[in-house]
Amino acid sequence: MILNRTKIGLGGICFALSLAFTAVDLSAQTDYSEGQAFRFNGGFIGGVTTSQIHGDGIGGFNKMGVNAGVTLEIGRNGKKNIQLGIVYNQKGSKKPPNPRAGDYETWRYRFTYIDIPITVSYNYQFFDLLLGLQPSVLLAAEEDFYGVAWDPTGLPIKDYDLCGVFGIRTQYGDHSHLFGRVTQSILAIAPRPDNPSGTVRWNNRMLNMTVEIGFTYLFGNL
Repeated sequence: MILNRTKIGLGGICFALSLAFTAVDLSAQTDYSEGQAFRFNGGFIGGVTTSQIHGDGIGGFNKMGVNAGVTLEIGRNGKKNIQLGIVYNQKGSKKPPNPRAGDYETWRYRFTYIDIPITVSYNYQFFDLLLGLQPSVLLAAEEDFYGVAWDPTGLPIKDYDLCGVFGIRTQYGDHSHLFGRVTQSILAIAPRPDNPSGTVRWNNRMLNMTVEIGFTYLFGNL
């Protein structure tokens, strides 16, 4: 099951790469045509993800991961653009130990997704605000309770997710943006358990929550 999801995800990334390079050609063509309504610009996106899971009994953005993929920017004059992406993203949660309180237990969840962020940017002088939605496809749902190895989780994690996205970005050079984003599931990725007090690791409906920082590089000029 996980293998099949991975093949689908990698295939989607390869398709998106070809789409991004095609977008570069479209962008170049618009430089010679002032009458073109929209400008297309493709590139890469990458960064770091810190995350937690609502409903796992702990708090704090303690789980670290990476995000990387491709993006396509569509716009007219740069004041209000649309961004489409296909991004590999590592989410989850981690319970850190607390030796001062005599708690040495630590455990982790890792949920790996292919995110498809769809956002609109609104320009305000030195920065852009980003608002949108992000459907996602689950590649793997894993857990590590003993600090030895990742194993498939026994939780009923759904094969998909839908998040709201809010972010901010600023231009860095002629081709790049630096960005920060927060996302949260709109739909539960796992339902509320029948016996919420039966386990400290799943006591409510689960929601992905992330804080992401990184950069985008576009092949055409901004």
